[in-house]
Amino acid sequence: MPLDTLRTIALEKSRKQPKQIDFLTEEAPILNLLPFTASTHDMWHAADQLDAADAMGFVAMDQPLPEVGSTSRLIKFDLAKMGGVIEVGEDKAKQYGGKEKYFADKTGPVLKVTGMNTERVIVYDNLRQYALDKFLAGETTHTVYSAGGSGNANYSIVAARFEEGVCSGLYNSKGFGNGVMFDTLPINGGALYKVAAGVLVYGVRMKCDLGFMVAGTRNVGAIVNIDIATGKLPTAMQIDDLLADIRATGSGRTMLFMHERVLSALGRAFKGDQIRLRPADRNIDMAIESWNRVPMVTSYNLYDGSEANVALS
Repeated sequence: MPLDTLRTIALEKSRKQPKQIDFLTEEAPILNLLPFTASTHDMWHAADQLDAADAMGFVAMDQPLPEVGSTSRLIKFDLAKMGGVIEVGEDKAKQYGGKEKYFADKTGPVLKVTGMNTERVIVYDNLRQYALDKFLAGETTHTVYSAGGSGNANYSIVAARFEEGVCSGLYNSKGFGNGVMFDTLPINGGALYKVAAGVLVYGVRMKCDLGFMVAGTRNVGAIVNIDIATGKLPTAMQIDDLLADIRATGSGRTMLFMHERVLSALGRAFKGDQIRLRPADRNIDMAIESWNRVPMVTSYNLYDGSEANVALS
């Protein structure tokens, strides 16, 4: 059963302003695919992380059964308030055709950039950083690999296997209570109010509660120090091992995230030498879309050859 994405959740719960999710994910292809689940306690989420479990055993007839059990610990994930204020001066609003038209026209670009930034934060600050922290702390013996780049001009490939209660985005379901994804409220009841230097303005504030949860050591991994300019690319074995380390499946729940330049470089490296052209051919296609049935998802919002070197030992 597929997990819900932010788009499917928003279209179900924010019927008053369905275009908000279109604006948010317009230039954020990774964010558009990420699964999200409702938090357990509005602004925070409680997850039970399994540390160890016993397996039941086979015994002979009328023999005692082994004692079994499991140990786990509760982990708390906080959601964050994402929002902002849009203001317009009294005279400008009048020239624009009204404050409502001004706010509507400005909301789209704001949400688009918000989606782009949110996507980058999730990939780097949540997924990639989690994999690095667990690896460097010795909690995983694999899951992170280096392509060998050393010039602080690197890229990464981040692999994630999404799973209910273990690895997914989080949202506050009560934030959709008024029928919109971003709770939008006119400031001062929609009337004029004074700001700095006594200027009179109209304003609206927009808010949404989002977070991210990773509670498993076998759900996220990465290949770092990819330097395209010097030919430091991941090997086929590194990508194979990365996917095996996170228990990747071809069910659509596992994805490989990377910048478009990384995917193009992999296409040249693994496919370019195999292409044979005839005089009549007019198209060269070195695109690759998946690795062992795992989708390779690209985004221009990821850092473009500006990542610092990561020391893995």
